Amino acid sequence: MKVLVFHQPWPMGNYKLNVAIADKLESQGHEVYALEQLNGRPATQEYIQQIIDLEFDLVYYEMLDHETIKIVEQLKCQRILLHASGGVLIEYDKILDYKGKWYDKILTSSKIMYEKFKKAGIPCEHYHYYHSAIKEEEKIRDLKYNHDCVFLGMGFNRLTDPQYKLERELYFHEKKFDFNVYGNGWDGFTQWRGLLPPLDIGKLYSSAKSGIAIIAKGQREHGMINNRYTEMADCGIPIITYNYDTIDWYGAEKYLNFISSTSELDIMVANIKHHPENYINATDELQKFIIQKDKEFFERLDILIKKDY
Repeated sequence: MKVLVFHQPWPMGNYKLNVAIADKLESQGHEVYALEQLNGRPATQEYIQQIIDLEFDLVYYEMLDHETIKIVEQLKCQRILLHASGGVLIEYDKILDYKGKWYDKILTSSKIMYEKFKKAGIPCEHYHYYHSAIKEEEKIRDLKYNHDCVFLGMGFNRLTDPQYKLERELYFHEKKFDFNVYGNGWDGFTQWRGLLPPLDIGKLYSSAKSGIAIIAKGQREHGMINNRYTEMADCGIPIITYNYDTIDWYGAEKYLNFISSTSELDIMVANIKHHPENYINATDELQKFIIQKDKEFFERLDILIKKDY
């Protein structure tokens, strides 16, 4: 099968995720082309025709920018959308209006949206956790990342948007402990350490003593768990997070470190730093758990590709 996989440019969220999808499909014997989405650059008809002429059997993508969507709309092949956010539509239910135009099948992490897709007659599969995009050779210790606690992700609206009020009050203000933030859009935040090199995610999570994971308001309202949890779990770092009441952790709650205040965060980070032996069993079990979820993710994708609904 000839497959096209669109991915975001580094340092955006699904850069490694969708490249890992392309690698996986290629390992299964498919002819795979990983192509960076346009991100606002114009989709000329000449460019679109060059892609059409390759006669793909399948295109896999997450929510794209409007210019790249113009390409997908014209492809005469199986189109699979991984639905894990509102994307360019903002409102989650709006995606139902684009059946047959933007996509033919959907893979989603939301039980709520899964039921809506099924009700609308849209071929769909539901997964719990993202696959892991971290390669084994990337999970190495590096002293420059040996921080007490880390967060990896974009800043921008997380520093001002009301939907991130909870996370801002818990995490994103100056800390007394060794807290370090990596990613784009954190200008002015005193504990920001710049962009993380694209191959250093495994190093960061394998070297820091603990890490913070968050879920955006829209995602958590729809029961979606983002890739940050998978990547941290796969690297064996103790995960500190808020226990969102709309999230089904599918059993991972036994291994996560929940906090609900800045004082609890301070205590948790100190405990992990000074008594790491107390957290080894939980991180080992969470790593086994996420390896199984990674397997399940690709099983669901395989069903979606092969099944004639």
